[in-house]
Amino acid sequence: MILWQLLTINFLTLTKRIEWKSVFQHNGEKHFILNTRYIPMATLWLVIQREFLSNVLTSRFIIGFIICLMSTAAAVFVQVEDYEKRLAAYHTAVQEHQETARTWDLYSQINPKAHRKPNSLSIFNVGMEKSGADMVSIQLATPIWEKAAQKHGSDNPFLSIFLAIDAIFIFKIILSALAILFAYNTISGEHEDGTLKLVLSNPIPRDTLVIGKYLGGMLSLFPMVVISFIIGILIAYASPATDFNGADLFRLVAVLILSLLYVSTCYLLGMLLSVWTKEATTTLILSMFIWGILTILHSNMATFAVMKFPPYQPQAEKEILQHIQQRWEDFREERDAYVLKKWRYEHPASAITPISDGNFLVAMYTSSPEEIGYSEFYYIKQIHIVDVSKFQEVLNYQEPLRIDYANQAEALLKRKEQVEERNRQFVKGISRFSFADAYRFAVGAITDTDRESYQDFIRRARRYKRQVVDYLSGKNAFSARAWFSSDQGGAELIDLPIFQHPHNSFPESLSRASADIFILLVWNIVLFIAAYVSFLRYEIS
Repeated sequence: MILWQLLTINFLTLTKRIEWKSVFQHNGEKHFILNTRYIPMATLWLVIQREFLSNVLTSRFIIGFIICLMSTAAAVFVQVEDYEKRLAAYHTAVQEHQETARTWDLYSQINPKAHRKPNSLSIFNVGMEKSGADMVSIQLATPIWEKAAQKHGSDNPFLSIFLAIDAIFIFKIILSALAILFAYNTISGEHEDGTLKLVLSNPIPRDTLVIGKYLGGMLSLFPMVVISFIIGILIAYASPATDFNGADLFRLVAVLILSLLYVSTCYLLGMLLSVWTKEATTTLILSMFIWGILTILHSNMATFAVMKFPPYQPQAEKEILQHIQQRWEDFREERDAYVLKKWRYEHPASAITPISDGNFLVAMYTSSPEEIGYSEFYYIKQIHIVDVSKFQEVLNYQEPLRIDYANQAEALLKRKEQVEERNRQFVKGISRFSFADAYRFAVGAITDTDRESYQDFIRRARRYKRQVVDYLSGKNAFSARAWFSSDQGGAELIDLPIFQHPHNSFPESLSRASADIFILLVWNIVLFIAAYVSFLRYEIS
């Protein structure tokens, strides 16, 4: 209280002193004269200084700064360690796949893998990095389905919750709460102490006072955000596993600017409520209540409501799987009918005919009925005593047909995914009206760790599968003897396509985040105008 009164007295003294002094130049010399003209910029700077000092020279600033700094550093440290493990698992999986690929000598053995490399920016914003698949197996006759994709690492839900706490989560929760604590008594607190009446008794425009309080408050929060973020970057950069490039640094700068914009929104909310209420305690309770709804409850309630009452009803998974199994039944019937009509064989294996005396064995491996794909592999023992020319013709017809039916099955699964995605977008549309969720969505888009980035990985995996099919078609692999036997030469897989998953460019990520950035800007403008107009009409009793 004593500190506050000293700051107020000093502020009033300096304001009156500036009010009566002005400077002008004549013939290159400075002249000081007394007048009654008001100098708004000098007074504004004094208001900013007063508000800045009143925040910095308090225990809440020191405690808040320490909490923010330590929690950000701890979160980044944990995420760096987790990123190193995920990156090591990625390199191990890629190496194992490469070693397995060297053993392929038949075209039918081809089973490429699409691996998703961990994003180094997930150290700051986890996003979908740990909740989506890390690897997709490319099987020609198996649809690519998000649910069936594989994930490296632990699936412990409690560990996943703990590892989901990142720097952005700290900023979203702790920094926003600190902004509220700094802003809740800007007006109502001074009104209770009587200092506001004392300040406004002097020729200080109200607009200058409210602008100065906002700028001074943000100036006191600025070092918390910037220093905590810089410490987090230094911790991440110290790890030998991180490989930040120029584009990543641009993304981090954009995240820092967004964080300041988000903190500004929270500060303006507290400031507006401080104008609307007369008591600081009431302001604090109301501010924290609204803060809790917008930062924690809003998104969860929207998600729960849409899950309970989805606007777009997806087809039941069991029903889709039944349709897929029916597709494979249709495939077998169409394939067998073709073979029967052309060669009078009841099964493709019947097209293998002996050319010399001896016993040969055809082993056929097929997938189980509950699988979404249909794998079929033939192994012919003592192949040198049989004629497989007709069998190769059968495979040349069967394999493209099998891939076509797999695409039909994948279309059924994609249709379900699209409906579910529409529900997710509906939730996102509702959630983004909260500035906390708009901040989270914008950061996810800029760091390329949001769901759109994960879906891009799934789309590229499906595109890669088509590349593999085109590659095999170009080599006439389906009708080649090397499809099922290497007795006369194995498959040539030197130029087999390799999966590529480049991240979106920074301009593309910024474009995807533009809607949420705009929402944050609108929140700032609306809250500032509301606080500004409300304070101009503020009645001091």
